Amino acid sequence: MSLGRSLALYVREDVLDTVRERQFHMLAVVYVGLAILLTYSAANQHPAGSDNVPEMLQQLLSLFTMLTPLLALAFFATALVEKRTNGALKIVLGLPFTRRTVVVGTFLGRSLVVCGTIVASILAALPVAVLRGVEFDLGHVATATIMLSLLAVTFTAIAVAISAVVRTTTRATIWAFGVFVLFFFGLWGSLPLALLYVRHGFSFPETTPEWVDIVAAVNPVAAYTYFFEAVLPDYQAGTLVQPSPDPAFYEEPTFALAVLVAWIVGPIAFACWRFRATDL
Repeated sequence: MSLGRSLALYVREDVLDTVRERQFHMLAVVYVGLAILLTYSAANQHPAGSDNVPEMLQQLLSLFTMLTPLLALAFFATALVEKRTNGALKIVLGLPFTRRTVVVGTFLGRSLVVCGTIVASILAALPVAVLRGVEFDLGHVATATIMLSLLAVTFTAIAVAISAVVRTTTRATIWAFGVFVLFFFGLWGSLPLALLYVRHGFSFPETTPEWVDIVAAVNPVAAYTYFFEAVLPDYQAGTLVQPSPDPAFYEEPTFALAVLVAWIVGPIAFACWRFRATDL
């Protein structure tokens, strides 16, 4: 069996696994239900004909930007380690699937699932917006959907990497929660400040070196914010990061996109390397 055919077969089976385990259903219920509810309530807060920008999209972004990495980590951080603990992984590897195919296939399958539920939620919200008289720009909605999907894929890669490295579902859950708090609530940016504080004799220098801000910008949530607000400047990304009105090179959309791609490729490459030598 060719590598491409083997990978496609594994991705198909992984997607079906999420259906059999009701993960797909739960994600769909959460995303679609919240999208409909937020869009319905937007009509009461911003009636049609007001001078505000399309509030349907901004309301969805305010919640979905936080929800997407949280759900990706919560649902997918146990994807591989659960199969390892229940013995299913040994059966899978007895079939014509390499360990790399298992890691990459799990990443692709889970990415399709979470992106599919995001798209479904937006499609479900549109007719509600029309019926309730909530204004929206279809082009902006489509762009924001792609951006949310990019965020989902980024954190799915991190979740699958966690699942490939740890040995128990408990550790995977702890790591997933820690990663979410680290990135979304800005603790990542505190790490270089703490290092600077220690290196400077337990005091802060008069001026902050640029490398501190560069390290902070490598946070995938920060990179997503910079990229999002460059692509859709009329909307807020829905994160706690505040972009500068005069961005430095590490806050430019090109650099931000490169950071997001690195957070997709890097964890999956590391997971393949570690998983190849893991004793099952």
